[in-house]
Amino acid sequence: MPAVADVVVRPFRTEDIPGMAALVNARTRRDGHGEYLPPETLAEQYAHLTRCDPETDLRVAERAGAVAGYARTTWADTGEGDREHWLIVEADPTVDGLEAALLEWCERRALEVAAAVPAPEQHLVAAAMVDSERFATLTAIGFEVMRYGHMMIRPHLDDIPPLTLPAGIEVRPVELDQLRTIFDADNVAFRDHWGNVDKTEDDYLAFVEGAGSGTGTSLWQIAWAGDDVVGQVRTYAHEGDEAMFGRKRAWTEEISTARDWRQQGIASALVCASLRQLAALGYEEAALGVDSENLSGALGLYRSLGYEVVATDAMLRRPITP
Repeated sequence: MPAVADVVVRPFRTEDIPGMAALVNARTRRDGHGEYLPPETLAEQYAHLTRCDPETDLRVAERAGAVAGYARTTWADTGEGDREHWLIVEADPTVDGLEAALLEWCERRALEVAAAVPAPEQHLVAAAMVDSERFATLTAIGFEVMRYGHMMIRPHLDDIPPLTLPAGIEVRPVELDQLRTIFDADNVAFRDHWGNVDKTEDDYLAFVEGAGSGTGTSLWQIAWAGDDVVGQVRTYAHEGDEAMFGRKRAWTEEISTARDWRQQGIASALVCASLRQLAALGYEEAALGVDSENLSGALGLYRSLGYEVVATDAMLRRPITP
């Protein structure tokens, strides 16, 4: 990795996590959009990393005793038959050359992994806010946009459509012994979505830990038909989100409907139920992220429920040639 003045690049330590989360949150504040990342959430993620060895696939940049950046690579096989090697980088923008240097290290390490674990179709993949400096950096080194995603906000919790679930479908309070069923139902529901990567047992362990932290399952809307989960909206909120932006926002995320139950209004009804719950609890707005080309027409659905696009990011990739 190219040297950057006053910066030491070293292996990851678990005590780096608060500083790493602070970098993500600083970027979110600069962007003016996005979601607060609690350090404990990042710790849960890093406790269950898949296809990523922190010893070899993660580096931390330290400056004056503080975390100034980090780079991590991981890979996954998508439903389209492509192996994606992700370049995940955060850097303090006041440190000249640091982001570019971390991207270079991350790319080199990803290429080493790709060579050691060959596959027919392999790509380097990264994400960037459209028109950001990182977007320009990636396109300058040969990355091309393959997909756009939108962040959407419902700026108030008034006038929520009075939608209800179909007959025979009900929402029940979440019990701990239901977590496996909920997790598996979501995993199956997304298998026909673009870019899907099947979840692993480590993903399940992280899911269980996440269900016990923050707002936990208290804001989830899980729809059942008998013993089967047919739809879900796993809403959550962070106290730090309110402190960062000065408004009380929740995230109506992890929205899925079982394949055989689509086009019956289940997702719409669950989102509206979540919005009503949030309004009753004193929340001021709701947010979510959506794939711009979601096969179920999710973008149009969310617009019809009062959400507005406020930011667009891109997933970019570059082929790895043998």
